[in-house]
Amino acid sequence: MLLAASAFLFTSTVAAGPEEYENKIVARIEFDPAAQPLPRAELDRLLPLRAGQPLHLAQVQAAIQRLFATGRYANVSVDATLENGEVVLRFLTAYNYFVGRVAVNGAPDPPNRGQLATATKLELGLPYAPSDLKLAIENLHAILQSNGLYKASIQPESNRDPSTEQINFDFGIDPGKRARFDGVLITGHPGRSANSIVRATHWEKFYGLFGDRFGWQTVIQTRVATGLQNVRRYYEKKGRLLAKVTLEKLDYHADTNRVTATVHIDLGPRILIEAHGAKISAGKLRQMVPIYEEQAVDHSLLLEGKRNLLEYFQAQGYFDAEVDFTQQPPKNGQEIIDYNIDRQKRHRLVHLEIAGNKYFDTATLRERMYLMPASFIRYHYGRFSPTYLDRDVDSIEAVYHSNGFRDAKVIPKVQDDYRGKVGDVSVLLQVNEGPQWFVGKLDMEGATAADTAYLKSILHSAPGQPFSEAGIASDSDAILGYYYNNGYPNATFDWNETPAAEPHRVNLRFVIHPGGRKFVRRVLIDGLVTTNPSLVSERISISSGDPLSESRISESQRRLYDLGIFAEVQTAIQNPDGDEEDKYVLFQLSEARKYSINVGFGAEIARIGGSLANFDAPAGANGFSPRVSLGISRLNFLGLGHTISLQTRISAFDKRVLLSYLAPQFKGHENLNLTITGLYDNSRDVRTFAERRAEGAIQLGQKLTRANTIQYRFTIRDVTVDPNSIKITPELIPVLAQPVHVGVFSTSFIQDRRDDPTDAHQGMYNTVDAGVAVPAFAAQTSFTRLLMRNSTYHRIGKNLVFARTTYFGYLQRLSGLKD
Repeated sequence: MLLAASAFLFTSTVAAGPEEYENKIVARIEFDPAAQPLPRAELDRLLPLRAGQPLHLAQVQAAIQRLFATGRYANVSVDATLENGEVVLRFLTAYNYFVGRVAVNGAPDPPNRGQLATATKLELGLPYAPSDLKLAIENLHAILQSNGLYKASIQPESNRDPSTEQINFDFGIDPGKRARFDGVLITGHPGRSANSIVRATHWEKFYGLFGDRFGWQTVIQTRVATGLQNVRRYYEKKGRLLAKVTLEKLDYHADTNRVTATVHIDLGPRILIEAHGAKISAGKLRQMVPIYEEQAVDHSLLLEGKRNLLEYFQAQGYFDAEVDFTQQPPKNGQEIIDYNIDRQKRHRLVHLEIAGNKYFDTATLRERMYLMPASFIRYHYGRFSPTYLDRDVDSIEAVYHSNGFRDAKVIPKVQDDYRGKVGDVSVLLQVNEGPQWFVGKLDMEGATAADTAYLKSILHSAPGQPFSEAGIASDSDAILGYYYNNGYPNATFDWNETPAAEPHRVNLRFVIHPGGRKFVRRVLIDGLVTTNPSLVSERISISSGDPLSESRISESQRRLYDLGIFAEVQTAIQNPDGDEEDKYVLFQLSEARKYSINVGFGAEIARIGGSLANFDAPAGANGFSPRVSLGISRLNFLGLGHTISLQTRISAFDKRVLLSYLAPQFKGHENLNLTITGLYDNSRDVRTFAERRAEGAIQLGQKLTRANTIQYRFTIRDVTVDPNSIKITPELIPVLAQPVHVGVFSTSFIQDRRDDPTDAHQGMYNTVDAGVAVPAFAAQTSFTRLLMRNSTYHRIGKNLVFARTTYFGYLQRLSGLKD
């Protein structure tokens, strides 16, 4: 018989119904094909049927449902035959395939390969259906045509791997020639000439002096969108904020490979915003009212403008300011919006006090507050408003509630004309802490003894600790995070509380449902072309047999990105919704471009030569020299994740070559990096001398903590001076340019606690560099040096930062060449 879904079809030579197989002994269970997407051990675990036991038809139906639930099978049927009075069951299966690599090659940029791969909608690890390929091709054609590639042809190739049930796709694209615009049709009510609108799109190359045109630009999706945005801005400058500019269609002409754009424009009324009752610049008003940014006029945006204006005037000391607006209906093509502002009396917040706080000190509470008394440096009128006050009251109450003070209240008291001075404001925040609640007893259900012992060690809501719902939420995240990272993706958490016998104490009950545990069947890595596979595998911290952990997968993804050699690192779990115990973990890598080149051109004008003895030209003669710089970098050198780069600069005054080799994660250690550099510099001081400098250095950097780094460096330097070029007394040549051969061992300690190294607003930056040169290092002169730097950054306004830097240097000569 053959069972598909719930119906039996007989294939035996003896006429019989399904009921004839009921309670017969199962001789054996077979699978066709023999190679199945799940290991036989897992199949035996899934099936409720066993050889040597009676057959029940309900078990056969359950077996089919369980196999389908794994997500691995597209079709399952069961064939049953009698053999010596016993039943032989044979499961006939067709299994699913899952999306693996998606590569798109051949298309010019734009669109880039990443955009094209995303457009296919083929997501890594998800089940694949034949209709997905047709949709992927349609999506690719759509994005290619939106970028002017109307003649592109797509050749898809797919490669199935039965051993992993993955299907990989390679889309080869013959792009053809990119289409150009040939004109723009304007429909609707533009209120402006067509030429002025076409000029605004910048879809034409450029205009001549008399308005003559010199060709059209190619069609690119971003250029089309930018052109429409340019037209909107054009109308915005004319006060037409509600002008609607839409692209109706792009008509493609295959015979000329040209595109005609049809743009519909609805002019809309002119919007005029006026402020009454207070002086405010037009620029500030445009900044405060977001209708300019959103290019729309609706009630919510006008309300936001009202709030912005209110906060603006409150920041100026008008704490009691009131703002309202009226919107007049359009008339004569113009709509007027009036903001009526009543600033009222100006105030200064001169006194801010917190009273009644015992558990937290005042400094701790002030860190959470937005109110700020007036000061000379930061806020001349202070920072105060009823909204800010309510926000600070809520913030202080929240910190008390999260620490067990369930009944804590903060009562604000505002006093105007403080101490008899008109306009001065005092704020008193009276804290009524109330009793602190604690956890009396904690019961945990659903976890093993080992898990319970560990979880209780990381919980906030332990017996004797303050009780709060914020603490429970934190414990929930910790518990679920623990289970998620140990292979329980469907774990759930619940809790309840009951009063304890002691006052102000509660008993807690945590209920955990771990669900089924999932493991890693195998880690599949794809996309490597030149990268050494061991470089990748060393940085993936999850392997076969490990519990399925999202955090470890994310950490591995981060470590791969940190190599700096991959443009994209995609991670996924194959068949994520399938009910199977072991899962494939997928890493789809896209290598970054190997080479990068930079070229620069410039010129130098300087006075060359001259000396005190040259009375005809004591300052030298004017000189001009072009300057060319060229740099090339090779990423992922030898597939090891290393970078080798060459930078050159050539002019009549300076010739420089710098070769560097960087191993960012030396010997696989994330906190170590090795740099080897070689430098040759032939520089001619524009009036004094010419020197040649050859230098080599090797440096090992070690990241101690997030803020602290230490570097160990050894440098060999050889400096020579052209005796025929000297125009000054040799003693005046700078120290670093003196003829000498020197070897220096140095170490640097760097401490970076800035909030943003590229744009610091607060924090500090400290460096200490110490070096020594002795004859053992092949140095012709011996010396020690010390250079220290301390920089601090303090924000003193919204856009103002006070930065200070102090240097200290010390150089002590020990022996060597004489002056």
